[in-house]
Parts: sequence; C-alpha cells; structure tokens
Amino acid sequence: MLIEEVLAPEKMGLSSERVSAALRVIQGMVEAGLVPGATTAIFRNGKLVCLEAFGRRGQEMDAPKTVTDTIFLIASLTKPVVCAGAMLLVEEGRLCLDQPVAAFLPEFAAQGKGGVLVRHLFTHTSGLPDQLPQSPYLRHSQAPKAAFVHATCQMPLLFAPGTRVSYSSMGILILAEIVERLMGQRLRDFLAQRLFAPLQMTDTHLGLPPSGMERVAFILPPDFPPNTTDVGDDWNTLYWRDFGAPWGGLHSTAADLARFLMHILGDRKGPLSPAARSAMVSDQLPHTAVPASEALAHRWGLGFMLGAPYFGDLVSPESFGHIGASGTLYWADPRTHLGCVLLTNQPRRRWYFFERYSNAVAAALL
Repeated sequence: MLIEEVLAPEKMGLSSERVSAALRVIQGMVEAGLVPGATTAIFRNGKLVCLEAFGRRGQEMDAPKTVTDTIFLIASLTKPVVCAGAMLLVEEGRLCLDQPVAAFLPEFAAQGKGGVLVRHLFTHTSGLPDQLPQSPYLRHSQAPKAAFVHATCQMPLLFAPGTRVSYSSMGILILAEIVERLMGQRLRDFLAQRLFAPLQMTDTHLGLPPSGMERVAFILPPDFPPNTTDVGDDWNTLYWRDFGAPWGGLHSTAADLARFLMHILGDRKGPLSPAARSAMVSDQLPHTAVPASEALAHRWGLGFMLGAPYFGDLVSPESFGHIGASGTLYWADPRTHLGCVLLTNQPRRRWYFFERYSNAVAAALL
C-alpha cells in the first residue's frame, strides 16, 4: 500500500464537520446491518482529505475488520479503467474511434456486425448485449476469457450500431480483446505496466491471484432477479477472482481509485494526455445516431457515465464516474475538482445509499 498524506478538509476548501456528516451516512448503513463493510476516499485538487474504513470484510461477526487498504472486487468500476488503457493506444495512433471493430477482430463481423465501430464499444451503443445468454454455463464451467470472446463474436446485434444506448459489458470485453491483439500481451499486464505503475496504484490488479486473497473483502450474495444472466454467486471463487473480466474483474482500494480519478481530472500526473482525458469525460453521443431524447437521458463519455443520478443531486452535469454491481461507486466533478470513492461488499440495492452519500460529500465544499 502506498501511504498517501491525508490533509485536513479545510486546507482544501472543505468543511470538516460536513465531511464527518458524510461519513456518518456510511456508518449508519453499517450499524443498521445493511452494509457489512466499506472504505471511502474523498479528494479535492489532487489531495486526499479523507480515507476511512467501516465494518467488516464479511457478514460474520468474527470476520476481519475492514481497513483502509482492504481490497475490493470493484465490478463495473473496472470499465472506465479498461477504457483508459485503450485510450493510451488511441493517443499513440494505434487505434481510431471510428475504425470498424472487425478491422482488428475479423471474426467479429459474423452475424452482420461489420458496422460496429470502436467508438460504439466505449459508449454502449454497439448493439451487443450486456451479458451473454450462455454466461451462467460459461462461468459454472470455469471457461477462459477466450470462450466469452468467441461467443460474443457469434452473437447477432440487438439493434443497429450507434442508434441506441444499451449498457454492454460484452462491448468492453471486445474493446479489451482489441487492446490485447494490438499489444500482444494480456490486458492485465498491459494495464499494470502502462497505467497502474505510473499512477502508483500498487494495490490494483485485473484478476487477483490466490496470494492476494488475504486482504480481500467477501462479497455478499447478490439479490439480483433470478433470471439474470450475470450469475454473481461465484464472485468469491478463486476462478472469478483471477478471471480478470474486463467488464468487472478489477480489484482495488479506495486510495488507488482516487489516484486514478485525480489523474483523469488533471490534478495528478500520469500516462494519459490532456486530450485523451478530455475526450473520456466529454459527451460522445452526439457523434452517434442515438436520438437526442435518449442521448440526453443516458450521457456517456468514453467509458464514463456523465452526470448520472448515482452521483447525487449536488454535482455538476459535467461530473463523471461509474457504479459497480458489487456495491461500489466513484465520481469526480471537473467544476469543483472534488470527488469520492465508495467501496462496499454489499451488492447494490435501492436504498439510495450512493445518492445520499454523494450529496453529503458534495455539500462539504465551503
């Protein structure tokens, strides 16, 4: 764990009293038994003003206490990180957003998918499904990632590319496959070398080997609908922990993810150019054929949600971030250079927990 200095909130234009009020939102959820454990980081202008831990790493009373460097499986917070890795190739001229995906994966053109562009993968407008119908079977049989890629390449589209917004984990899978083929190495190794090391994200791994499990929070069973295709009941297995799903397999800490967001804001040095960072947090849907009414309701940058309701009611429309099904959230606001990370081991439920905590963080500005 990299030890990061945590400044007094007032030094960064925040109220200590209101930061404490925000932390009480988390503490209240833990004390009510609704969330077993959590960690959070609050930052502004490139500096941490809060790094705290709550509760336990599992539901049992004798489970180890959560500490600030507890590692969480962060689910879909993975997606913007993978997109940031892909943007390194865009800024190097290896990849163009308006190139056809089939130019890199010829087999992807099957079933009429030749019109899908790289941009569509970043913005959830490709027409690919979120999860594969055969995902439960593939996960139960502990299939390798190549099996998911092959199955996705054989899938027909749900709609014409660029005409609708439909959240797609498989779109991020295909984007990751493009990166791997261009670079000739596993995505986890590419990200570790090109993104995590420069940002000193020392506790971040795409896929976690068994040796890292002693610091990991146990994820509670999800309460998703029984017909879901994203099983989720294997999240805690060694197979899934080490699988390294590009759409949701990243393990990290609150402090590491704060470093990532501070870099995207331009408040921390790192590998991405200002142009790439700006593109990632700019609305990309005007570059597609998505109807204006739908584009306003579901704004996407390159991998980042923009102005999502999960970020609360008090951030600017330019705020960017993501949520994760394992009970995770992060966002940052370019207007105020304020942001937060919230990692829990309780799969997300409609308690308005994210929104309430985000409101309390945003209100801490003086």
